Amino acid sequence: MFGNGEMAVTAVDLRQANLAFLAQTAAPVAEALSRLAPPASAAPSPVAPSTPSFTARLAIQAPQPDGRDPYLTRFIEDILAEARAADIPLFPTPTFTLSCALVVMGTPETAGLLNLVRKTHCIYLFVVVNDLERFNANLNLVDWPAAARQVRSHGGEIFFIPSGDPVAISGKVYTILSATAPWALDAMTIAAFGPAPIAQPLADTLGRQGYRALSTLGAFYDNCLMLRNSEANLRQPNAFLYTRHGRPAQSLPAWVVGSGPSLDMDLAFLKANQDRAVIISCGSALAPLMAAGIQPDFHVELENLNVGIVLEPVARSHDLSTIPLVAPISVDPDAVGTFRCTVFTSRQNLPPHPLYALDMNCQPVLGEPTVSNLALAFAREQNFREICFFGTDMGARHRGRDHADGTWHRTSGDDYHAPEYDIPVPGNFGGEHQTSAGLYQALLALSLAVNHDPSDRIYVNCSDGAAIAGARAVRSQDLTPPPAPQPKQKAVAAILDGFAPWDPSRMPDPWPGPEMIVEIEDQFQKLRGILKGIRDFADKAYIPMAGQVFRYAEGHTELAPAGAKSAANILVRGSVGAHLVFMEYFLNRLTTPEHLAHMGQACLRFLDKSLDDILADARDRIGGDRVRNIPDFDEIRTPPGTEFPPGPSMPRNAPCPCGSGKRYKQCHGRAA
Repeated sequence: MFGNGEMAVTAVDLRQANLAFLAQTAAPVAEALSRLAPPASAAPSPVAPSTPSFTARLAIQAPQPDGRDPYLTRFIEDILAEARAADIPLFPTPTFTLSCALVVMGTPETAGLLNLVRKTHCIYLFVVVNDLERFNANLNLVDWPAAARQVRSHGGEIFFIPSGDPVAISGKVYTILSATAPWALDAMTIAAFGPAPIAQPLADTLGRQGYRALSTLGAFYDNCLMLRNSEANLRQPNAFLYTRHGRPAQSLPAWVVGSGPSLDMDLAFLKANQDRAVIISCGSALAPLMAAGIQPDFHVELENLNVGIVLEPVARSHDLSTIPLVAPISVDPDAVGTFRCTVFTSRQNLPPHPLYALDMNCQPVLGEPTVSNLALAFAREQNFREICFFGTDMGARHRGRDHADGTWHRTSGDDYHAPEYDIPVPGNFGGEHQTSAGLYQALLALSLAVNHDPSDRIYVNCSDGAAIAGARAVRSQDLTPPPAPQPKQKAVAAILDGFAPWDPSRMPDPWPGPEMIVEIEDQFQKLRGILKGIRDFADKAYIPMAGQVFRYAEGHTELAPAGAKSAANILVRGSVGAHLVFMEYFLNRLTTPEHLAHMGQACLRFLDKSLDDILADARDRIGGDRVRNIPDFDEIRTPPGTEFPPGPSMPRNAPCPCGSGKRYKQCHGRAA
């Protein structure tokens, strides 16, 4: 007999209850279980552990001042000032057991699982099913419905993830959190009950991919800029709308050319064979290509500002007017007029997508977060049967050199500041390569696109950088491209003929600024109502409730409804979400639960002020008859190296809040 605190059940009853529950909650798992033979009744039941054999807690990166989100910068400054005034220490990592998100694997004993759920107060419970046979054999030991009831009792949910791949598991976890409540990221707990070889690799991968979920939170300034850019771009001549549809197989290969330092070694090969492939240049790779006498057949850009600065010296020295541009509708307008025409793609998680009532076919699949991702998506969806990567290094072998010669990054002096290349990944030709948090996400997206391509498409990586999973590593001198069966200009013309001219009548007229402001006011009022109802900041029921207000699934896991209301929602939800992320960040670093109420209420006061400031700027920038008064980025940018002042430090003789039982100076304070 087994008990979960509610009633005693037999092992057979518990198994049947679990199967019925999984059929409703996790259909893919239930379907996979149905194909397995039931465990032999005579087999002895394994002993389920009551405590985890492995635990890890994740921490997001510490906040940095960002001129694009001045509201968030002031919010964090106010929190730190309040902590100093009240002499409330802030620990550098999450302290006591609260975790909005809990990831479990293995075969926990029911009471042990429920105890962990209670201790963490988790809202999101992720169950990793990495060994289906073992999971099946233990369905008579673990009361999964009881765990679900406990999580759901304060507004949470349970998710089952059938995979043994840490990257796939992490992707699923962050997709769910990005679409529900991104502020549940910090202090996530990973717990394994019994043997779980993937526990540490999963914890490492979740830590690296935390950047991915945070990067989906667009700042209010950026979103206003994208609305302004879109309004300007879609009124330009020679504009076409990208659509994903069936294409005949291309007879030529596509060469995706990035601006990594290994491009320098391949320029001679590209020049000698440029008539044998369709060349797609990515961002700043355009300059060294044109300087070497190599004219791309398509050029790809992505960013919403400062693209013109990079392109201007290239356009001054070379004629770009015969090259088609492929770029999002929100791209920097200074890039658009330079090229022959522009094929505009869309990004459904940005405000212009619902505002112009665009559909999913306008968004290339896995076309983010970098120009290389967009170029690969473009090549795949134009049905090139062979795709080769050049200069797609995704990081640096040598930290002082991360771009090819002749790129803006190498010639701009102090204007370029390289990211931290501190994540080791396998090199394409062996050895180790270093990548950054942002490029790690791009590398994963490239590998996902290549590895999960159901066609027989050939992928070759000639870049001397990071390995792209699924792409064959070949040095350019070992490639022998055959002569082109037809002039490649015909292939380029046929691709362009497949895109319809943009119809300006799709743009809202008049500008729906007043309608958008009403929606923002309504959302802020709802959020304030939820937050004012908090009685205990250890009870995280407010987290999913706030997520429902801002409908984070729209534009992530589902298409946002067309119209101004959806655009207004996407416009502000990123900045509001970032406030909630760092509210939870600082609450998680309090050294005792006794300070939760004080600092929680202080956070709400400062958030209330930020909402007023965001609303005032929304009225000014998008609430009139057009988008206006967007400050220039140079006016608001934060100087590199700027940091927040530290919060109050821990008394060195106090007990360390990590729970070790040692004094702080003998534990986490030793390094300090």
